[in-house]
Amino acid sequence: MKFIPIDKTNIDLAISIQHHLFPEYNGEINYRESLIKEENKTYFLIEEDGNIVGITGLYFYKVDPTSAWLGWFGILEEYRRLHLGSKALKMFEEMAKEQGFKTVRLYTDKYDNEVAINFYKANGYTEEDYVLDEDPASKIYPLFIFSKSLDGSKVTRWNNKNIGFTKQTEKQVY
Repeated sequence: MKFIPIDKTNIDLAISIQHHLFPEYNGEINYRESLIKEENKTYFLIEEDGNIVGITGLYFYKVDPTSAWLGWFGILEEYRRLHLGSKALKMFEEMAKEQGFKTVRLYTDKYDNEVAINFYKANGYTEEDYVLDEDPASKIYPLFIFSKSLDGSKVTRWNNKNIGFTKQTEKQVY
């Protein structure tokens, strides 16, 4: 398995895969921003045995440069149940560790994502609620933030630091 950085030559494929995996959400703006100005965000196509099997990303927030965040993570339906999701998640964790991050984090829908929630728990992630008055979308679309230590230390909770979820929901509208 390898991660292929999304660039100008494969961005249309990445957008197509993202739309297929997450038909209600649009990641195109995130991908395009990462190509021109978002130095703290990198997105990837996931390749296994010559086939593109999914997408993922790594980004961080400047308020906590020791935490790598998993972005737009998904495996295409025809490649699920082959343990490729776990393999890709472990690759993400290793990449984050190699880049000096101490913790990996992600967020996901709290009520509409039981399979993903169970997947992250099975891979050693702990969850906490994210609800923040200054980030109003967090009240409309409840989230869990999942975290995992990369160095064996106790995970420091995110404790509702602003992740800009409202701004993100505005970006992903079709």
